[in-house]
Amino acid sequence: MRKALLSISAFLLVLPWLALVAVGIYWLWQSVYLTEAVAGFCVVYALAWLMIRGLRKRQGLLALPVVKPDDAWSPAATEIWDKLDKMAEQIDPKEYPLTNSLRILELAKRVTVEVARHYSPKHERAELDVPLRNILYIAEQVCRDMRQMLDEKVPFSHLLTVGNGLDLWRWKDRLASGHIAYRVGKLLLSPIASIPRELGQFFAGKASAYPKGMIERWLLQTLIKKIGYYAIAMYSGQAIPPQIDFAESEPTLESMEMTKRPLRILVAGQLKTGKSSLINALFGELRAPTDVLPLTGALAVYRLQHEGTGDVIIVDSPGYGDQERWFEENPEQAFGEFDLIVLVCSATQAGHGADAEFLSAMRTWFDERLERRQPPILLIVSHIDQLRPLREWQPPYDVSHPQNAKEQSIREALGYISETLTIPLEDCLPVCLKERSVYNIEAVWTGIADKLPESLRAQYLRCLIAAKDKEKWGMLRKQLANAGRIAVDRVKKIKKGKDER
Repeated sequence: MRKALLSISAFLLVLPWLALVAVGIYWLWQSVYLTEAVAGFCVVYALAWLMIRGLRKRQGLLALPVVKPDDAWSPAATEIWDKLDKMAEQIDPKEYPLTNSLRILELAKRVTVEVARHYSPKHERAELDVPLRNILYIAEQVCRDMRQMLDEKVPFSHLLTVGNGLDLWRWKDRLASGHIAYRVGKLLLSPIASIPRELGQFFAGKASAYPKGMIERWLLQTLIKKIGYYAIAMYSGQAIPPQIDFAESEPTLESMEMTKRPLRILVAGQLKTGKSSLINALFGELRAPTDVLPLTGALAVYRLQHEGTGDVIIVDSPGYGDQERWFEENPEQAFGEFDLIVLVCSATQAGHGADAEFLSAMRTWFDERLERRQPPILLIVSHIDQLRPLREWQPPYDVSHPQNAKEQSIREALGYISETLTIPLEDCLPVCLKERSVYNIEAVWTGIADKLPESLRAQYLRCLIAAKDKEKWGMLRKQLANAGRIAVDRVKKIKKGKDER
């Protein structure tokens, strides 16, 4: 009733001004100025329309926060993220109004089920196929994000209590009704100044309301991606970071540290391509391996420090050929234990079929394991000193812009091997490993450093899977031990009670 009376009062106040507008239009018509007035109105409204359109374009260019995927995700996670990204692009705010909490919950469930089914396609209730501790961890993460948002963007949030918030909510309606009374009072006291202000607020409100749909759409898209982000972390097993302390030990394939370092590098190649010579050149002097592991031949494991890459484990593998395929006997150990593959090929070797088979086996192994990321490949082309002209050897050589016959031969060898093995030309580095004529080793270290971001992403997923397996059995042993102690204490208390009787 009160609102109705206020509306009638406002209408009565505005009515004389509306009548004045009608009288003005009639006067313009009588004075033969109506055409000019209409033209003026059209110009004004055209300018207003252009301004609003410009505001819309400008609003569209605003840098609204965007939820981005994690660089450390596996290919499987990237695949489901692309699906969620399409879902977010196609979302219709009319189907999921922000005021309807039930519809928002349905959207959240839809996103969660989509991610769960991606990781557990054979389970009927895939969304339930997750450890309880992962759910608790996700809740902890969400609460942390909410706390950070309040601390950074909401003034006085660290001072307001829950009781203060409830009091403010109860006062909201009172403040709103008080504001209406204030505006009506202004109209009564100063109608000449207040009516233009009210009209200005009306049109400004209309103009500023245009991005509402865009904001709602952005909120829904952010909701989808944020829920999807945490769901991927939860169902992929990346929600719980490894919490295992690995003891320092000599670097073997079984006992190397499961931390962000050392980086594991496999040096592979055909027989007599210069793998060992490359390792000696990288070390700067001949070193004895720290351990030897049996695998058809022998994997020699070295540890070294370098300013650009930090602590590094380099593994010298047996040479392979048309008959030797040591990597086929245990592909998981041959491919899955490393973060960077340094493939050594001879520039004078005619056939690279064995190299192609090695790379094909590795790519196939990782294609079948989307929870892992294939390590990057750095191709080292050795024996460039033996290319034509044979007697010429006056480094350095600029193979990017060959000016002489030697540079042209090196460039052609790099291009041929790059195309044969489907490795980008920029990842192919020419070297000479001949004793006292070592050339371009610093470029190899630079190439390893350039591959470091990709290597660390591959390393993260490798360490995550290994650490989860070790953590699982470690936690089980700890839980059983604690349960055993509780049972023993219980038995002792019962026995003590019987003795006291």
